[in-house]
Amino acid sequence: MAGNLMRKVSLIELLFVPFFLLLIVYPIAAIIFNLTPAGIAKTFADPLFWTSVGSTILTAFFAALMGLALALGFGYYYIFRKGTVMYRVADFLNDLPIALPHTVAGLALLLAFGRKAFGFAGPTGLAFTLFAVTLAMFFVSYPLAARTIASGADEIEREVIDVARTLGDSTTRAYQRVVIPLMGEGIISAFILSFSRSISEFAAVIMFGGNVPGQTQVLASYVFTKVEEGEVAMAVTASAFCILIALFLVVGLRMRGKFHA
Repeated sequence: MAGNLMRKVSLIELLFVPFFLLLIVYPIAAIIFNLTPAGIAKTFADPLFWTSVGSTILTAFFAALMGLALALGFGYYYIFRKGTVMYRVADFLNDLPIALPHTVAGLALLLAFGRKAFGFAGPTGLAFTLFAVTLAMFFVSYPLAARTIASGADEIEREVIDVARTLGDSTTRAYQRVVIPLMGEGIISAFILSFSRSISEFAAVIMFGGNVPGQTQVLASYVFTKVEEGEVAMAVTASAFCILIALFLVVGLRMRGKFHA
């Protein structure tokens, strides 16, 4: 016991703890400690705040669904078509949205789906609509879903898939009947991670979806707008609300992992 009490603290521990507290915990705490009753009341009384909350949840939900659907398509290639050119291209480019500055991602979407290319869809193409917000969220969150599905596929024993193929299932049928049910855990994780990333997106959403209060404004852009207007107390309240949603998602992921274990 004496040896344990006198255990030498490593240099890594000495450096990690203060830097973690300073750079991660302290900024989050700063939001919480700067909450004011007046700011909370004013924000909660603002109908544009609640509209942005609804728009955020709605667009993030559908962005996560889109990301999951495409990720499951990638999962098929990951398991059955690794030797194809399509797989190699997809595997290489999957992480590009993460590496790109998200203003660039937003501009890319604007040029691809805006008035110039999609003018038939409306005066601004698909841009500056809730669908544009959803596309922007999808674009930046899909890589997380794809990598999570790939990780889930790695946990499946190949023999199980081979048995299905031996019994006459096509690759598509084996994927639908065997692989997807066995990847239930990975599918849930992929959706939650994609949803979490979607609600935090700002730059691509602003560039492609715009920031029209009551229409395409989401929580991230609401916070930005309130800071610009000098309504810092309202921005802090909206930020604390975002932290609450994020904590709920993190707890959900952790609890899901414990139940699975």
